Amino acid sequence: MAVNRSITESTSTTLRSLFDSVGAYVYAKDRNGAYLYANKAICELFSRPLDYILGKTDADFMDIAHSDSLIRNDREVLERGAELHEEEQILLLHETEPRLFWTIKVPILGPRNEIVGLTGISSQLGDDVRHTSDAIRHNQLLNTILSNVDAYIYVKDFDGTYLYANQQVISLLGREQRDVIGLTDLDVHSPDVARRLMTLDRDVLDSQQRRACEELLVDSSGAHRHFWSIKMPIRLPGHPRALIGFSSDITELLALRRDAEQARTVDTLTGLLNRTGLEEALTWQIKANSDRQAGPALITINLDQFKYLNNSLGQSAGDEVLRQAALRLETASWLQGQLARVGGNTFVVLLAQIEGPEETAVLAEHIRLLLNEPYRLNDQPCHLTASLGIGLFPNDGRTAQALLANAESAMYHAKEQGRNRWTFYSSSLSQAATERLDLEHDLRAALTAHQFELYYQPKVAASDGRITGVEALIRWNRPNHGLIPPDRFIPLAEQLGLIVEMGDWVIEQACRQMAAWARDGMLVSIAVNLSPAQLSHPSLIERVATLIDAYAIRPGMLHMEVTESMMLNDPEQAIAHLQALRDLGVTLSIDDFGTGYSSMAYLKRLPVNKIKLDRSFIQQIASDPREADLCAGIIALAHKLGLAVVAEGVETREQQQILTGMECDVFQGYLFSKPMQIAAATQYLSSPRSPLISGQST
Repeated sequence: MAVNRSITESTSTTLRSLFDSVGAYVYAKDRNGAYLYANKAICELFSRPLDYILGKTDADFMDIAHSDSLIRNDREVLERGAELHEEEQILLLHETEPRLFWTIKVPILGPRNEIVGLTGISSQLGDDVRHTSDAIRHNQLLNTILSNVDAYIYVKDFDGTYLYANQQVISLLGREQRDVIGLTDLDVHSPDVARRLMTLDRDVLDSQQRRACEELLVDSSGAHRHFWSIKMPIRLPGHPRALIGFSSDITELLALRRDAEQARTVDTLTGLLNRTGLEEALTWQIKANSDRQAGPALITINLDQFKYLNNSLGQSAGDEVLRQAALRLETASWLQGQLARVGGNTFVVLLAQIEGPEETAVLAEHIRLLLNEPYRLNDQPCHLTASLGIGLFPNDGRTAQALLANAESAMYHAKEQGRNRWTFYSSSLSQAATERLDLEHDLRAALTAHQFELYYQPKVAASDGRITGVEALIRWNRPNHGLIPPDRFIPLAEQLGLIVEMGDWVIEQACRQMAAWARDGMLVSIAVNLSPAQLSHPSLIERVATLIDAYAIRPGMLHMEVTESMMLNDPEQAIAHLQALRDLGVTLSIDDFGTGYSSMAYLKRLPVNKIKLDRSFIQQIASDPREADLCAGIIALAHKLGLAVVAEGVETREQQQILTGMECDVFQGYLFSKPMQIAAATQYLSSPRSPLISGQST
């Protein structure tokens, strides 16, 4: 276990680092008595540097004849493998008085359990302690060594009585030293904690083997603390069996590990499972239902038009909507399933047991209606819809990854079908999903690969048939696929966050083309479409001003068309940006008028010059009196507000005549011309034309 290894290594490193700072003599010798290691205290005792001491024997530093107890003890350890706790007297060569030490010596064993040397730790004894008991001497030695160790260190005898506890242990227990030494764990801990500690202690004492494990204690404040403990048997004078323990507090380490584990499987924004957590939960459900015909189901949910919201109101508003959506799903009492946010604006509901597809469909519809309710942002309603995809085990996938991928494919299919609906997965969607991924991949590279092209469709004055300008319409020349219509890639560009860059390219190309036509003596206005993300982008106004100046675009020549839906989330900001564009000399139109959500109160406040009647009204104008009355009413209202009206999608002479009778100002549609490439558009605009009002079509 990585945590266990790291704790053990950390403890060992800490103890080794203390050898040069403790007030004791620590050393190691080989079988011949040559020094292999000596701490700083030994170097000071011998008055020699470490490099000089290594490889030398005690005969180089002390009078061997008057240091016989040391020589005797070394021989006992090296020849018999004994572990000694004894007094030693030595006489250094440069001194006249002997020194007395309390020493612990243990053998060093090789790979085949042979004795290869010894290691020892010694503490000098003064005259005042020469006649104290062995246990007191031992405690003095430990106190000398361990007074500054950042670990919990203790010694217990065979009966579990504390013989020693360093200051960290005393502080943990909230007692004085005298209130711990001589007591057992039953005296200082609750019975359940004491029993757990004593069980491990008994194992160490009975087996005479080192043990390491995690222990749970309760400190003096009542808080639960986790420790990694290493306990080893030792022999003390007068105590046939005892143990020494080293414990490190790992409470914070475990908390960090739990936090890391939670971050691995939990979405920090909503508190729901993330994709990893969902896949693990789904894998478990699949294993639990592997021998059944019925099993888990997934409902994948994506909030429609979410990127518009993020781009127009900012990420903080988007995050708030995601939190509100998560809360709705969590508090829906009828929705019994695990919830996850698997990325962006996509949620998933994992249903453990479903009776059949019908039950899943009912839940999907309830979820759709739940998430369609208005969200509140700054006390203002914000409307979003949701598209859902359904995947059922085992038919739609026998692994977590496959089932989730297929449910997502169904969700994307629901979006392609018009959004705000749910769809079951079917095998035919796999091909559609693959095609969508390919489309996404190619679209990301299309702009830098110069695969986009502008087509131009003329606008014709209803009064005399003259050309009033053109609309620039983007087309994608996708390699090996031909010309891709905008309705195939524009929504995807919006989802991928490419629409601002793409729209900027369209504006620049339109300005470039106006300048080119102007050099040829043709003053042609060009209209471009603005996406909601563009209109709300902070750099739009500055960018348009730069392009107008760079290409010397005259006021009124650059037209921009916006949709009513752009007023939905933040009308005040939209109005401010439109006014800034108007101040730059940009002519503004509301595109697809009549299909959006803006009220007439906003219409009269918008700094626009024109409105465009949506083609859906024009198609039925000759056959449906209600459509004709609606168009006539919109045109009359626009004129009262001082706005010109453009009818798009005019395809028949009858539609033209009816709209002329309603005093529509401008026509656009296949009756006059399809969108044309630049060469054809240039020829069309430069050739002499008869007034279309007379009946001649082009």
